[in-house]
Amino acid sequence: MSGSAMARIVGLQTVLQFVIDFTASLIVARLLSPHEIGAFSIALAAVVIAQTLRSAGVNMFLIAAPSLDEGRVRTALGLAMFASFGFAAAIFVTAPLIAAFYREPVIADVLRVVCLSYVLAPYQVLAHGLLTRALRFKSLLVATLSASLLGALTAVGLAMRGWGSMSMAYSSLVSGVILLAVMIAARPPQFVFRPALIHWRSVSAFTGWVLGGTLLGQFGPRLNELFVGRALGIAPAAYLDRAEMLPRMLWNYAAPPVLSILSPLVAHELRQGIDAHTTLLLRMRLFGCIFSPILIGIATQSAPILIGLYGWQWQASIDPAPWLCVAAAITGQFVVLNASMNGLGQARALFFLGLTEQVARVAMLALLSWTHIELVAMGTVAVALIYAAAAIRLGARLKLFTVREVLASLLPAVAICAVVGAAGIAIDLARGGGLPSNPIVAVLQAAAILAVVWLGAVAVFQRAVIVALWKLVKH
Repeated sequence: MSGSAMARIVGLQTVLQFVIDFTASLIVARLLSPHEIGAFSIALAAVVIAQTLRSAGVNMFLIAAPSLDEGRVRTALGLAMFASFGFAAAIFVTAPLIAAFYREPVIADVLRVVCLSYVLAPYQVLAHGLLTRALRFKSLLVATLSASLLGALTAVGLAMRGWGSMSMAYSSLVSGVILLAVMIAARPPQFVFRPALIHWRSVSAFTGWVLGGTLLGQFGPRLNELFVGRALGIAPAAYLDRAEMLPRMLWNYAAPPVLSILSPLVAHELRQGIDAHTTLLLRMRLFGCIFSPILIGIATQSAPILIGLYGWQWQASIDPAPWLCVAAAITGQFVVLNASMNGLGQARALFFLGLTEQVARVAMLALLSWTHIELVAMGTVAVALIYAAAAIRLGARLKLFTVREVLASLLPAVAICAVVGAAGIAIDLARGGGLPSNPIVAVLQAAAILAVVWLGAVAVFQRAVIVALWKLVKH
């Protein structure tokens, strides 16, 4: 399969999955209370380590291993089973303790349903890894979208019948069952049902640093909910989580396609002798000029977006939302650097970069989680700046660029963000501030104006973005 065909399939999957998940989240947010959504979010945040480690990192081994025989495939399955079943047992036993810690009994019920999904995880990981290795992206698209659609329907249906937090828990379980069923139906010849542990040393050593980096990436964003949920209560944690949905919606669907295509592309370019130095700076500049201004625009219009999407019961999410969007705009400029470093095989360096960010986050939360969710959101901007400084220092140390080069490369994105931000604030002032009576109409009007402003700013500060987008549309 060609790279362009892969990109089209991944892009189609990303768009359709966004539509399904986004639509379901809108409906569920209006059917459930902030307390019910907060209880589910905290339950998942409490077991985020298990969520990450339950696959034992074997998915990357199956994709990247130079060769695979039956013994190694069985060992990969055995390690995934050992990790997943072990965490399932631990969560089942500790669920009442976690619920008591957060003073919310339903968290225990949510966690016990989550345990059931862990039983499915080993075979899901095995099938996904082998299908990806075989470049069978169409099969993955069908499996992923089928699971997302039926999971969304389950969540909405149960929420309408008054199942509260459990509607989302059972939705996750149904999604896992469908995902596994479709992937097993499309399984490649190397798929096995019987595990082993013959080559456990070589398999487990293969992805150690990558697994650690993934753990930090998954655990870090959940720290906000864990700290705030304990310090201020379930509802404030839910309001903060809903505010985080604005940047999360963009980066959860923009970053994965970039990572899934750019990492192998960089590795291929290195094998072909292409200079990673020039292409990295160019890609960082183009990506930053496109996605960071979108987040700044969302930040200026976060109030009508939140109310228009989720309803008036989420007004407490308005104050922290702009700060969270600004923080995401800062860190998002380094998505391309992360993907390129994956392609360069710098998993250890990426792990320590993630560790730096999460240490800063813990320190911030220790100071601010007992105050107010808006102050916590402001703190995430400081964490993002620390991450940006660490990323620039790391890239310079690895001789991917100099500090002066990367700052000059990111300057156009900063200028465009400033113009878009000023325009967004002017729009808000022009309509008198506060919440518009018809938030959806206000958002659509602001989006149209900001799109024109963005195009004008790009034409002034980075015309290459327009050229690149035009080439993509023509192709």
